[in-house]
Amino acid sequence: MPLHHRWMQNIHSFAAVLLLSRLKSPVTNWPIVARPHRRTLSAAPACPYHVRLARPADGPEIVRFVEWNLLPREPLLRALNVGAIERCRAQLLDEIRRVLRESVTLLAEKTHPEPPEKGPPPIVGVALNRRSWSGDGKRLADRADRTQHGPLRKLLYIWSIVAAEPNLHQHFCTRCLFEIAFLIINSDAEMRQGVGLHLTRHSLELARALGYHYARMNCTCEDSSRIASNAGLECRWTVAYHHLVDGSNHPVVQPEPPHTHIKVHATALPPIGTHPSHCIKSSNAGN
Repeated sequence: MPLHHRWMQNIHSFAAVLLLSRLKSPVTNWPIVARPHRRTLSAAPACPYHVRLARPADGPEIVRFVEWNLLPREPLLRALNVGAIERCRAQLLDEIRRVLRESVTLLAEKTHPEPPEKGPPPIVGVALNRRSWSGDGKRLADRADRTQHGPLRKLLYIWSIVAAEPNLHQHFCTRCLFEIAFLIINSDAEMRQGVGLHLTRHSLELARALGYHYARMNCTCEDSSRIASNAGLECRWTVAYHHLVDGSNHPVVQPEPPHTHIKVHATALPPIGTHPSHCIKSSNAGN
């Protein structure tokens, strides 16, 4: 069985026992579960949103949410003008769909939805979480080499550098990490209050519950970097955008200030009561 399929099977098996029972709550103020030496999602901080695991049927709505709230707002994408070029936009959304198929995604929804006749509660935030492998940088570089559209090719090259250069897998001595790959928040300022931080914290609790020992979050703007720091992830690597140059020694892209650097945040997620000090060799999730 392919590794990512086996991972998803493990996720859904675990979800049936624990995650779904926790994430179906109307609000994320869950009671403490009396299980000694084990931390579950019930320990996550309360927030005024309904946070749940995404279902396959949520896919189209998630992609629309990304299209409306990430493409026009994320500083790097905006500086590259990816969303304004139809073919680039379509290919980037295809990449989002691919990540979505291989990810375990958390949704934040309004806790007080409109009347039922007006449809389901609106999404206010999405966290696409996946496994981060040491070969991700090369895979992204190969995809960039096969991409004809300049802005998207630049984006994939930048992503490949960010995936590989921090060398986190070697640093943590592990084959894979839990990655918060995309954190997208509703562009409505009223809805954005605290959503990103709560989704990040819930994602880290999810990583711990699934057996991961380390987590990462690649931040291409100051907003996501601040959220990562507030959630307890340490900045492990950074590069200024003006240091990413092309063959003519010109910067590839320069988002508007204050978004002047890319920062990669990471943290260890040791099980409660243990202090692992050796390389992770097991083939279990998160190792």
